[in-house]
Amino acid sequence: MKNIIGIIITLIVVGGLTAAAFWQLGQNKKKIETDGKLTQVRNTEIPVKIVTLGTQTIQGGFEISGTFQPYKHLSVMSEAQGRITQLNVKDGGFVAEGAVVLAVDNDLLKNQLELARINLKKAENDVTRLKNLLGDGGVTQQQVDDVQNGIDNIKINIRNLEKQISMTYVKAPISGTVSGKTVEKGAFLAPAMKIMDIIDVRRLKMAAYLTDAEVLQIKKGQRVELHTEVYPNKNFVGLVNLIDVQADNAQRFLVEVELDNPASTPLKAGMDGVAEFNTGRSVTILALPRKCIVGSSRDAKVFVVENGVAKLRPIQLGSIYDDFAAVLSGLKLGEVVVSSGQINLEDNMKVKVEE
Repeated sequence: MKNIIGIIITLIVVGGLTAAAFWQLGQNKKKIETDGKLTQVRNTEIPVKIVTLGTQTIQGGFEISGTFQPYKHLSVMSEAQGRITQLNVKDGGFVAEGAVVLAVDNDLLKNQLELARINLKKAENDVTRLKNLLGDGGVTQQQVDDVQNGIDNIKINIRNLEKQISMTYVKAPISGTVSGKTVEKGAFLAPAMKIMDIIDVRRLKMAAYLTDAEVLQIKKGQRVELHTEVYPNKNFVGLVNLIDVQADNAQRFLVEVELDNPASTPLKAGMDGVAEFNTGRSVTILALPRKCIVGSSRDAKVFVVENGVAKLRPIQLGSIYDDFAAVLSGLKLGEVVVSSGQINLEDNMKVKVEE
């Protein structure tokens, strides 16, 4: 009897301790959830710094980002078909204009040409004999004319064969570096098949796109300074070679600046750079600090603060001037823009402005 009472007491004590433990766990969970909610409430307002959009007067010119492009770039296409018997170039090698880059098997065409020349010689001898007999009445003028027409047809055939044979020799249309070669010796070549690209980077073009206000400030032949992050301490000099007469869909005008590609600091086609256009004029712009920009300058966005809420807004930028950029659209004078703290922001988040 005493044993049973002891067991019951033990079970009661264990059950009480278990209930107390579960109760404490529940209290701890409630506290964690409450603290989490308080933390979430405290963090709903993201601390940021702001700037008020204003204007600046710029003297002397503007900068435009652009891309270096090859002076000449042509794809070499085949005109003939047949097996490649000769290949004289390789990727990365230099080829001079007019040089034979490959040859196609043309033995059959050469045989046809030799036979046509033999037939031509025979026909010319025949027409000479017929003309001698014409005066004696042995042949008619019609017979002479028929042989002469045959001679003309043979000559046309010879010219066609010579043209076809010349097409079996593919020549470089420009001087430059071979890139993207798609064939090998022994392969079969088909008409209109791309063989390779030839890229001339001894000179380069910087392609930049200007607004209507900017393009009116420059002229063809104008000297332009260029630089790139690849050579941060090196300035390149080029001349404006092209000013497009029509804007693209983004209302920008293509301007090409031509420059020599120095061997000591060679540039590659496709590299990004900056062109500095010195106009000698002053212009007032809506100036946005570059630190406010979210994303790239070509797909720029900013956070605009309205009634304590940060709203992500796409904008269009113009020229870049040191630490700020010209705003073409998307913002107005006096609007408040986030300048620090964007990394923690999302669209329509509440913000707390720090002094």
